[in-house]
Amino acid sequence: MISIICTTDREDSNSLKVSQLYLKQLEAKGQTCQLLDLRSVPAQWIQDSSYGSNIPEFDELVQKFIRKADKLVFITPEYNGSFPGYVKYFMDACDYGDFGGKKVALVGLASGRSGNVRGLDHLTGILHYIDAQVFKKKVYISQINALLPQNGELTDSLTLKEIDAQLEGFVTF
Repeated sequence: MISIICTTDREDSNSLKVSQLYLKQLEAKGQTCQLLDLRSVPAQWIQDSSYGSNIPEFDELVQKFIRKADKLVFITPEYNGSFPGYVKYFMDACDYGDFGGKKVALVGLASGRSGNVRGLDHLTGILHYIDAQVFKKKVYISQINALLPQNGELTDSLTLKEIDAQLEGFVTF
């Protein structure tokens, strides 16, 4: 089972559109996948689970999307030169060891030129610290606003080729 995590709680985000693309691409490769849109995780659940036992709703969500998953894909937009704080807030509320041993692929999005390279570096450091195994091929999608037209479908052949190369390796990782 592969869980794709849309790491922002922003409405109508480009990250969600790319997350949905990853879901389709992985399913086309015969993988069983699910999508965790962090918009569906109320901040109160995270807050109530941060200090002490997780509340049942949060624990069920973590069980389904993190603990039961063999692999994780983080779709991560650039927020102020890094990644969204909401995903860090979510991760901090999880139990110690929930991410341990998980195989993780990272995808960065940015409206600028870097594709969130710095944010993925920050997230990689955290994932290594909590004993996750980060796949070496990361995808950095720059100029995301120009690559996603109104219908939200990514059609840029070079970007699609990069995504496919990442997923080919990640499936056997």
